[in-house]
Order: sequence, then structure tokens, then C-alpha cells
Amino acid sequence: MKTYSVCGLCTLLMYIISISLTSSDTGGTVQHIVALVGDDAILPCTLSSTVSAVYQSVEWQRPDLKPKEVHLYRDEKDDLVLQNPVFRGRTSLFKEELENGNASLKLTRVKLSDAGNYTCYIPLLDHQKTIIQLIVGESTHLLTTQTPLGDRSHEIKGAASRPVIIIEGNEGDEVVLRCEAEGCYPEPVMEWCDAHGRVLSAAGPTETARDREGCYTVTSHVIVQNSDNNTFTCRVQQLEIKHMKERRVHVPDQMFPKTCHSCWLTVVVAVLVTVLAGAGGLYLLIKKGILTIRKEAWTSVMKKNKETMKNDEDEASEPSRSLV
Repeated sequence: MKTYSVCGLCTLLMYIISISLTSSDTGGTVQHIVALVGDDAILPCTLSSTVSAVYQSVEWQRPDLKPKEVHLYRDEKDDLVLQNPVFRGRTSLFKEELENGNASLKLTRVKLSDAGNYTCYIPLLDHQKTIIQLIVGESTHLLTTQTPLGDRSHEIKGAASRPVIIIEGNEGDEVVLRCEAEGCYPEPVMEWCDAHGRVLSAAGPTETARDREGCYTVTSHVIVQNSDNNTFTCRVQQLEIKHMKERRVHVPDQMFPKTCHSCWLTVVVAVLVTVLAGAGGLYLLIKKGILTIRKEAWTSVMKKNKETMKNDEDEASEPSRSLV
């Protein structure tokens, strides 16, 4: 059985304590970013004005470390002389985004020791400071066995918002549904359920895409049949941050086309009714004397048929006699 480190438990404790942090404790509003060990994390920092960050000084620091410098950008280039050695080779800015005021930091190969508060400081722009708390999880199991899943979209940046469900159309006599959730980090798990809570099989694997800030957009399809109440649920779960969000949809009965079997049954029944009605009508006409079939005429017809059949047999035997 795997034993989890004390650092992992400390990280969880830091996370619980961090929720109670206020702006007076840290000098600014705290944003929460979650990552697992070995993942890449993006710590967001955007200039409050529309000016470019290319000509600004950008200082990423972690005050609890010595030296506290995580990544420095000065004079239009990286200045890593004072960088703390634990971050060496693992930090970078999005150079192509600096012109748009995006000074976010990418931290690669995240470690448990990377958990903590980071500040993005722009000294020449009204001393702008952004505070990011990085939460690092060692294991999905370790993080999910502590508290049940719930809505943490107002607590943690990257927690999935309520998903959107779209009725896309029909496939035969079934209906195709699509569910989509965007702006998620870490990557969520998406599943479908029926009205009784039973998990439905999705129509193919979940589609995943990432934006330039590293957030995920996930899309899933399901094909459903007409049921007792036609209510279906799309659920999005992020186990690492104990977050869950879901949406239900009711598919109207008229969205489900009639099956071909019922159409053919209707046609067969109609034909049978017509045939039986015709036979019954003919019987009544004969019984009431409106329609009569003379016996002599019937006998004459049968006699002619026998003569025709005899002539045909004689003609067929003539070639045989000529050969004798």
C-alpha cells in the first residue's frame, strides 16, 4: 500500500488555511491555482491597463524563500542572475503575449515544494502587484478522500462553471446531446447520467482542448433513446480540487422520431382491412343477389380451359412423333 508523504498532508493543510486569507493578510486579492506533481502550471498576471509589458520590469517572487526571486524580466529580456536555484530551467514568460499586457509565468515540472504564494510585481506601473497561491497535489486519491465533492467555483480559479447542454439532432430514432464546459483547470472528468442516476456510455471519447492560459475546454456527446421522462444530466468533476458542477436537460417527446416498425405495422393493418372489407362486400353482393355468377357460364369457362390445355399438350407431343 502506498504511503503518502508528510509534505503532501502539509500541502492540504496550507490549502485549508489559504481559503481564510484576506487582502489585509497578503496585501492584495489571492487567486488560487491548482496543479499536480509533474504538471505544468500557469500563474496568471495581466497588466491593469492596456499598456504593453515589453518595456516594463516584471518581478515574480516568492516571499517565503531566500532568495525570493522566481523570475525577473528587465530591459526587454530575462534577468535570471538572482533567480532561486530551485526554479532554474523551469520558468518562462509568454514573450509573444507581453505586448498585450500578459505577464503570466509558466512553471514546468511542478514539485510539492512549489506550493506557496507567488507575487507578480510591476514596479513602474503604479506598483501593481498580483498574488497567486499555487496549490500542489501529490495524488488524486490523497486530495479526494478528505472532503466530498462540491461547488467550489467561487473559491478556486479554474473550477469548472456550469456546463452547457445542446440538443444537436437525431440519429435514427434516437437524439444526440452535446455537453461542453470551458475555462477548467485542472482537466475535468465529464460523464452523462439518466434520470435514475445511472451512468450512460458516451458516444466516443471526451474531446479536450487547451487555451493559451492552459485552461481546458471539454466536450462530450451522448446518444439517448426515448424513456419514461427523458431527463438527462451532464456532470463535470475535478477530483483534484474536490469540485463538481452539473446541468440537467429534458428532451421533449416530439424530438424522438417515430420508428419505421410502427410505420410498417400501420401499412400492413391498412392493407388487411382493405382486403377484408373488399371480400366482405363481395360476399354481401352475392348473397343479396345484386351480383350473380351463372353456373352455365362458369361451366363453359372451365370447359374452354380444359380444351386449351389439351391442345397445348398435343402440340407439345407432335415433334416427338415425327422422329419415330
